[in-house]
Amino acid sequence: MVRGMELRLGQVLRNLIDNALSFSPDGGTVRVTLEPSGGDSWQMSVDDDGPGIPAENMADIFKRFYSQRPVDETFGQHSGLGLAIAKQIVEGHGGAILAQNRAEGGGISGARLIVRLRRDA
Repeated sequence: MVRGMELRLGQVLRNLIDNALSFSPDGGTVRVTLEPSGGDSWQMSVDDDGPGIPAENMADIFKRFYSQRPVDETFGQHSGLGLAIAKQIVEGHGGAILAQNRAEGGGISGARLIVRLRRDA
C-alpha cells in the first residue's frame, strides 16, 4: 500500500495513460503494471507502442508546456502539462518518475513511463 492523496495519485495514472494513448498507433496497446520494487517501494510502469522518445528530448518531457508531437499527424490537442503535473505530484509524495524507451528486436518499440513510490510502513 502507498499512503498519499488518492485523487492526486489517480491524476498521475490518468495523465500517464492519456500520454501513452496519444502516442500509440490505432490498434496499439497501452500496458500498466504495478510491482514491488526493492523492499520498500512500488513501481508502476505505463508502456505504449508509439515511436519512443528521441534521446535529445528525454530530459525535457517532464517540463511544463513541453510537447513533441508531429504536426502533420492526428495526435490531438495537448497542452504539454500532463507529465509535468504527474512529476510534481509524484515528487510531492516523495517518489520519482522517469522515462525510457522500450527496446525489442534491436529497435525502439515504444516508451515506458515509470513511477516509484515508497510503500506504507
